[in-house]
Amino acid sequence: MARRSERGQSVVFFVAIVTCVALLSALVLEVGRLVYARGEVAKCADAAALAAAARFDVAEYRDSGQVVFLPDVVSYAQDYARRNSAYLADRSIPVTVTNIGLNEATQVVAVAVSADLSPLLPALLQQAVHVTVTGFAQARIDGR
Repeated sequence: MARRSERGQSVVFFVAIVTCVALLSALVLEVGRLVYARGEVAKCADAAALAAAARFDVAEYRDSGQVVFLPDVVSYAQDYARRNSAYLADRSIPVTVTNIGLNEATQVVAVAVSADLSPLLPALLQQAVHVTVTGFAQARIDGR
């Protein structure tokens, strides 16, 4: 009975394992970048919420007791979101303030910020990945 040579079998096994490890490492790095970018969108949302919380019409509040945003609140919040998006801006990913709301009972400002993160994973994704994160800030409006 002739024995076949088994030389080289470990090389094939080693190449297969190294290939699998390389592919998994690449996937982990890509997903890590996506998670980090989502955190950056959250940072932009928090900054925009803090900016919006500072843009109340104090005169209107003193006169009528109504909490009203100043007319420039959207552009002000957008500017703060943009200033806090360096990582995303370096990758040509704009952040956009999509909604600003106020809970008058608690005086909490909610600002939704969205971004399309698909440029981070162009080879793996066939469609856009839109992320929307809402940031919250407590507005402090003192008495009349």
